[in-house]
Amino acid sequence: MEKIELGIAPVVVLVLYLCLMIGIGLLGRAKRKEESLSDFYLGGSNFGFVVLFLTFFATQYSGNTLLGFAGTSYREGGTYIVSITFMVLAFTMITIYAPRLFKLARTFGYITPADYIYHRFGSHTLRIVCVLLFCWGLANYILEQLVAMGHAVEALSGGRITFMTGVLLLVFVMLVYESLGGMRSVAWTDVIQGTLLFGGCSVILYLLLTTEGGLVAATETIREQDPTKLQAPDGAGLRVWISRILLLGFGVSVYPHAIQRIFAARNLRTLRYSISGMTFMPFGTTLLAFLLGIIAINRFQNLSDFDSDKVTLYMIADIININVFTYWLGVMVFVALIAAIMSTSDSALLSIQSMITKDIYKPYLKRDASPQHLLKVGKLGGWVLMAVLIAFAWVSRQVESSIWLLIKLKLEFMVQISPVFLLGVYWRRLPAGAVLGGIFAGTAITLTLWVGAVVGLWETAMRSPLGISAGVWGLAVNYAICIAGGLLFPAAAPSKDTSAA
Repeated sequence: MEKIELGIAPVVVLVLYLCLMIGIGLLGRAKRKEESLSDFYLGGSNFGFVVLFLTFFATQYSGNTLLGFAGTSYREGGTYIVSITFMVLAFTMITIYAPRLFKLARTFGYITPADYIYHRFGSHTLRIVCVLLFCWGLANYILEQLVAMGHAVEALSGGRITFMTGVLLLVFVMLVYESLGGMRSVAWTDVIQGTLLFGGCSVILYLLLTTEGGLVAATETIREQDPTKLQAPDGAGLRVWISRILLLGFGVSVYPHAIQRIFAARNLRTLRYSISGMTFMPFGTTLLAFLLGIIAINRFQNLSDFDSDKVTLYMIADIININVFTYWLGVMVFVALIAAIMSTSDSALLSIQSMITKDIYKPYLKRDASPQHLLKVGKLGGWVLMAVLIAFAWVSRQVESSIWLLIKLKLEFMVQISPVFLLGVYWRRLPAGAVLGGIFAGTAITLTLWVGAVVGLWETAMRSPLGISAGVWGLAVNYAICIAGGLLFPAAAPSKDTSAA
């Protein structure tokens, strides 16, 4: 594909936007109430509906949605409409456990997801294993965003800013405002980023459906050129559908940065309204990514897996060329896309920092560490981690890894934590040993199936037998062990103080 040429104006808009983000970081630092972990990582747990809803929205929908999902839709066709289903399921799962977890967090002062895990199960081993899986998932999540970030900035600047230069620039700005104001700055930037994303998605959807025949013309062309991409899935395709619904539905529902937003809600009513609203958002965002991929099949033929992750950028470039009005709308959409990527990356990074400092460093390395010392360690760790992930983003660029592969690599292991929340918050007799055994077994099975794909035991594209994701095979065994262990070896009834919520 040829470079997208938009002129110098989008670069100026991007620079102004990045300056605004740093300004919000300074404002967040000025508004801090105390130098504490709770204030830095949860913003004082006082987010109202607008801030909470938009920070949920900006965090959950990002570069992997508008680039990775659209690219997968381009490659697979109509069957990828299942993507809407698994995003709805993810927030349905959160609705199940979030209210009770919020009450526990208010009673016992949780800051990280591992605070709940250790308080609920009393197991050091379980806490460490969950933190490692969380950090593995979040590190891959950030890596996805860095790859999307490089594509977006390179396209927005018409190649004036290279892939890696764009990554370095945006990461630097993100680290600055995140280090200045913590969760408060992140959430306030999410309000702007979420608003831009919602507005951008609305503009793209309208223009796509009203120009060049829209979806009808695209489907007619696809039916003539490649009708298989419009066919209903066969038996194997249905297994892939169910596998993806379970993998993303259960996996996305336990994102640690989403859990920390549960802790940051002002009250239970605000939390319920925010999550209820998020349940409907896939019909405006995930649906858009799906339609982008479908219409792109008509406009761009024979893109590689790596280039297909850029179909959103190519589609926006086509829209921009219509007239002056659509040009500026397109620029806004590009900036909205970059904003969405940054909003997810900063949230994931903040979550990693909080777990490494509070759940690993303080209890096992320096028990007498002050909050000020922990905050310094967390911020330094964040800068070091981002340096490592930038190097991996460069490698991913060289080997042309698809964003969807990185999404699966993240979720298939992190999904093994889901019984801790979906069962643990309600089943008071669920023992730590059963949960730990389930996580070990599920993770081992997932890893074995991935290795099997590498050595050629089954189709590499599926990475597991029968087209069912490796993580789903592991999750089935995981839940079986948890349920059997809870029934056969129930834990002692929790004491009155630990079950008060």
